[in-house]
Amino acid sequence: MRFWLLAAGLLPALVVWLRRTYSIIRVDGYSMAPTLVDGDRLLARKASPSDLRRGQIAVVTNPLEIGERFLIKRIAALPGDLVPEAARAASAVDRVPAGRLVLLGDNTNASFDSRDHGFFQMSDIHAITIRKMMPGKE
Repeated sequence: MRFWLLAAGLLPALVVWLRRTYSIIRVDGYSMAPTLVDGDRLLARKASPSDLRRGQIAVVTNPLEIGERFLIKRIAALPGDLVPEAARAASAVDRVPAGRLVLLGDNTNASFDSRDHGFFQMSDIHAITIRKMMPGKE
């Protein structure tokens, strides 16, 4: 009987923790094609700055007041890294400053990213994607 009472008390805490740590993100658009396309759903988790790695796909707050709330982009450079050639036109420095990131979409023709915006704030990272969800498995 005590086990069930303990489990019943822990279950709500577990659900709250999971909802705060993980989320399902829907891709809207083709800026990450062919890797991700419109309608794909991604499992993502909250990440601290120390968890971020080049090549990861990040969910970042949109710095513009128009459009979707979040953007989905690949981390191309971390603080201290050389600014990638693709983003140099939007940057006046050679290295990524502290607290900033270079984010690039895989589809260069359809992506608003560091080529247009320059550096993104590391603090604006909402989550890091873990994997693409299989259709109908959410």
